[in-house]
Amino acid sequence: MKPAARSKKGRGVFCNLPLLLLIGAIQFLVIYSPAIDRYLVMITKGKPGFPSLLLDGRRGFKLMEEEFIPEPRVACDFADPRSDVCELEGAIRIRGSTSEVFVVVPPGGGGAANVTGLAAGMNASHWTIQPYTRKGESRVMRGITSLSVRVVAAGDAPPCTVRHEVPAVVYSNGGYCGNYYHDFNDNIIPLFITSRHLAGEVQLLVSQKQRWWFDKYREIVDGLTNYDAVDLDADGDGEVRCFRRATLGLRSHKDLSIDPRRAPRNLSMVDFKRFLMWRYALPREHAIRTEEEEEDDGGEGEAVAEPGMRRKKKPRMLIIARRSRRRFVNLPEIVALAEEVGFEVTTSDVMSSPAKKSGTGAGAAGGTAANNKGDEGQARMAEASALVNSFDAMVAVHGSGLTNLVFLPMNAVVVQVVPLGRMEGLAMDEYGVPPRDMNMRYLQYNITAEESTLSEAYPRTHPVFLDPMPIHKQSWSLVKDIYLGQQDVRLNLRRFRPVLEKAMRLLR
Repeated sequence: MKPAARSKKGRGVFCNLPLLLLIGAIQFLVIYSPAIDRYLVMITKGKPGFPSLLLDGRRGFKLMEEEFIPEPRVACDFADPRSDVCELEGAIRIRGSTSEVFVVVPPGGGGAANVTGLAAGMNASHWTIQPYTRKGESRVMRGITSLSVRVVAAGDAPPCTVRHEVPAVVYSNGGYCGNYYHDFNDNIIPLFITSRHLAGEVQLLVSQKQRWWFDKYREIVDGLTNYDAVDLDADGDGEVRCFRRATLGLRSHKDLSIDPRRAPRNLSMVDFKRFLMWRYALPREHAIRTEEEEEDDGGEGEAVAEPGMRRKKKPRMLIIARRSRRRFVNLPEIVALAEEVGFEVTTSDVMSSPAKKSGTGAGAAGGTAANNKGDEGQARMAEASALVNSFDAMVAVHGSGLTNLVFLPMNAVVVQVVPLGRMEGLAMDEYGVPPRDMNMRYLQYNITAEESTLSEAYPRTHPVFLDPMPIHKQSWSLVKDIYLGQQDVRLNLRRFRPVLEKAMRLLR
């Protein structure tokens, strides 16, 4: 008699019996030995620090994570006069709801980290930092959220809820946010210095985040990071974000400019200008050369004999018009003078009204930028950048409208008209140095008492005219009120003409 044939089912069960016994043994060890999780993570992943899905006989499946904690390194700079910055490396945990940053030391590390650059008297295991670039201005810094940095053992740090594979840059979007000049000087350019070299692989963590601001400058922010900026104040109470590297604060070198000797990869303001050209798709990298010619189409109103003749191109000049104080009182006469010198002239406030050729614009140049919010602000930025890039020269009274010079092509000429009140040094720092750092030409015109409307409000023997320095020493608010908030400008055309003629020569 032939033996009964074994079924395929029975043969399969018998062959898999060793495997079933092995699985049972693993389950037994998982239940009774917590150490098995770490061991299995190591042998399956090759190193700790990655999640491993393991069978738990008590709760089904669970996500087990084991973080490798390296020796931390902290390099701070509290000596810089413009901003405090700390560079952190290691196991970094950030809890936005409490504005806390934890630098975790490994077991056996003695609870200390390699911390350098703190100010005298600061505790190397616990300190605070305000991540904003107006360090020396106590009035505005009082409103900036402080970050509390702690060096702690792993058991004293909150567990990670989110792990980021890219480094973090943590800073405040508060302060003078909304002022066109300060948006670039205090936020955008420092953010460029601090993060551009990371080529988008950086996570921005922002305290006091203004959503409209990020909408308005979306092209710029999206060019610096591939990830949505995190609003730290809106993070849930239990959210703890973990990084291997983080920068607290933004680096700031000088007003509206960059020192390439101190910037990563020697980034300069020329690099920043090209970055803006890329983000806003600006077509003109260089201004006109007045020797260049263009072919005339014989259009109406052209003083030419016949079509096809060639004529010299006229350089285009933008005169920034303001609605607020520091206006050009005799703007039509200034326009006529510039046209007589040889410029094609347009007046505009740039940020809030369409440009007008050979006429007077309305609005405060750049100063109304804060009112252009969200998608409207983004659209106005695109329009403003394209408008300014089409000009070869720009004339403006000292003020935020001059910030638009960042969109001018290289070799363009910037003419800053400085109001009365010993403002020459401030004007040079804020708007005189940046054009030169961007390969542009700069001219500065300091008005006389007769060219200021303050002469209509104060007698010529008043200290406002005779000695402004005590006013400067007494209070910046007083300087701002009198010299920036009370005067307009009536240019002496005979005195101003040589400046326009020099601007024309610089374009050759």
